[in-house]
Amino acid sequence: MAEAKPYRFLRISVVVFKVLAWVSVVFQVVSGAILLVAGGEPLLIAGIDFPARLVGLLNFLAAAVYFFSFWLMSTLIRLLLDVRERLGTS
Repeated sequence: MAEAKPYRFLRISVVVFKVLAWVSVVFQVVSGAILLVAGGEPLLIAGIDFPARLVGLLNFLAAAVYFFSFWLMSTLIRLLLDVRERLGTS
């Protein structure tokens, strides 16, 4: 019987965070592009009317923040798994 690798959940979560990073950047960029091109009525956010095109630009900024956050999380988990594997402690 083959020995199962420890921390399987963390190994899977590395892939999940990378997929979430790409999915979030695609959705944010698409929605931001739609708002930039189409414009439209001002959007009410926290009681203040923001122009739709400004919200579109903010979506691009949010895409970068979400992508960086998810990618950083997957990289940190991968780093910790590599450190544990190289130390050889079980």
